[in-house]
Amino acid sequence: MHGPGNDDGQDPKEKINYRATFGLLKGLILSEKRGFALASVWLLLSTALTLLTPIIAKYIIDTAIPARRTGLLLASVGALFLNSLLFLAFNYALRMSLVKTGQRIMAGLKKRMLAHMLSLDLPFYAEYPVGRLTARVQSDTSTLYELFTETTITIFRDILMFAVTFAVMFWFSPKLTLMLSAVFPVVIALSTVFLSRSTALFIAVRKLASEITGFLTEHVNAIALLQAFNREEMAAAKLEAVNRKKFETEMSAEMLMVIFFMSIVMISPVSIAIILGAGGRMALAGTLSIGTLVMFILYIDKLFEPVFRLSEHISIIQRAFTAGHRIQRILERRPAIADPPRPHFLRSIKEGIEFRNVWMRYADDGPWVLRDVSFTLPRGKSLAIVGETGGGKTTVTNLLFKFYAPQKGSILIDGTDISEISLSSLRRAIGLVQQDIYLFPGTIMQNLKLMDDSIPDSLVHDAIKTIGLEAFFRRHSLSKQIVEKGANLSAGEKQVISLVRAMTLNQDMLVLDEATSHIDPYTERTINAAMGRLLAQKTMIVVAHRLSTIRNAGEILLVSEGEVKERGTHDALLAKGGIYSRFYKLQFGEDAL
Repeated sequence: MHGPGNDDGQDPKEKINYRATFGLLKGLILSEKRGFALASVWLLLSTALTLLTPIIAKYIIDTAIPARRTGLLLASVGALFLNSLLFLAFNYALRMSLVKTGQRIMAGLKKRMLAHMLSLDLPFYAEYPVGRLTARVQSDTSTLYELFTETTITIFRDILMFAVTFAVMFWFSPKLTLMLSAVFPVVIALSTVFLSRSTALFIAVRKLASEITGFLTEHVNAIALLQAFNREEMAAAKLEAVNRKKFETEMSAEMLMVIFFMSIVMISPVSIAIILGAGGRMALAGTLSIGTLVMFILYIDKLFEPVFRLSEHISIIQRAFTAGHRIQRILERRPAIADPPRPHFLRSIKEGIEFRNVWMRYADDGPWVLRDVSFTLPRGKSLAIVGETGGGKTTVTNLLFKFYAPQKGSILIDGTDISEISLSSLRRAIGLVQQDIYLFPGTIMQNLKLMDDSIPDSLVHDAIKTIGLEAFFRRHSLSKQIVEKGANLSAGEKQVISLVRAMTLNQDMLVLDEATSHIDPYTERTINAAMGRLLAQKTMIVVAHRLSTIRNAGEILLVSEGEVKERGTHDALLAKGGIYSRFYKLQFGEDAL
């Protein structure tokens, strides 16, 4: 099941779907259009003020100084100073507006991604490792945040600044402006070359960054295993190899950016030389004022500042489209198993469940994991499923919870095909206790409620009393803090908590998938006694390797190679002397019978 998958973070040949990604980005912008509209107001005001500075300077040189009026000069200089203060104020308002808007967009996008991922089925998580999903939610959304705070609005300011600056310069001196336009083809050529050469590099950098994030997440989660087998150096060497590849790729991209930036920077002194040369001659001839000449020089920075930022804009846009494409890939993913148009809502299990000639395999070209499996489980009865590892036991529970759908046959609950039953109502009716337990950071009480504070404490205490584990929770206070993944508890302690959690949720049916594999014999006897008391009110499926836990089951299925090889009660199967009897002797010795 855990094959290489087709994650875009691992496919260097995949092309970005620009149309779909643009649709995602457009939707995000429109969701905060009021915030961007306010930012646009501040942008227009700050741009107007920064473009007004050279005009005020021209007025001071051409009018205020020649007039020899101190009051007029001071008023003009004061206007220049006030213009600068207002520019800073409006620019601050612009930045804060963009930051707030960007944060709201990112918070909404992360919430949307998490809600969508929680709706997806297990094949999705087999294809996308947890580390790579973390990179999508954290790293890729941060890249989009750069787009919304650094580029979305400012690129319009740059376009506006360039257009208005060019228009003002042309208004005061068409001839000098046209001379200056000779550098524009060079700028366009440099930008085109940079864009064509850098796109693939920026995409590769983003993919390698995602790979590093995924690698770190997966290996940090397995730190105990790596240390136990002295594999720290091996893991570090693998990370170093990926880091080196990212370093070399990013250096190539940065080198292109530096060359492009330096090339554009060289245009500024060339443009100033054109203005001083041609404009100086015009000033000597009396066709151009000194103030206009100074204004043109001051406007050079305004004219080419957008071009200087072009490389930055291109870099952010390319990274954003790469990140947006990867996010869109997740958001457009649909679960393989979904509710029908008119689902049946399961209120409770009144009669029982039935597997009818069920065949299952995880891949179209893979082997059959279940072959023509049939059984019935009436309400209030118990069914145990045993067999060798990989025989298909857990697949039965996967199908019951609609984690997967069978290729052939049907699964019925109270006579209704499971494919017609609402997913949420199905999983509310059936509780699951697995061998591998996940506990959340918080108290034991919070974990017993599955972090749902609306569940009253009384239900927790009733579940503990029903299962007979008061002594366990006297040793482990319900207020005890659990760290991430329950690292401060033993495997057996976590399984006890998981079992009580399933009882607390008070579901009609319980599925125990190797739920007692790590429990000590004393606790196991206590739980088995509690299970006996629960049989009268709950339907139970117990998947087990330890045959001592299923002696009192109403029926036992021995599943081997995907088929039901034997069925019956514990005593009947022992008397039969078949596969179950041999398994039992292997566990408890020849004299156990």
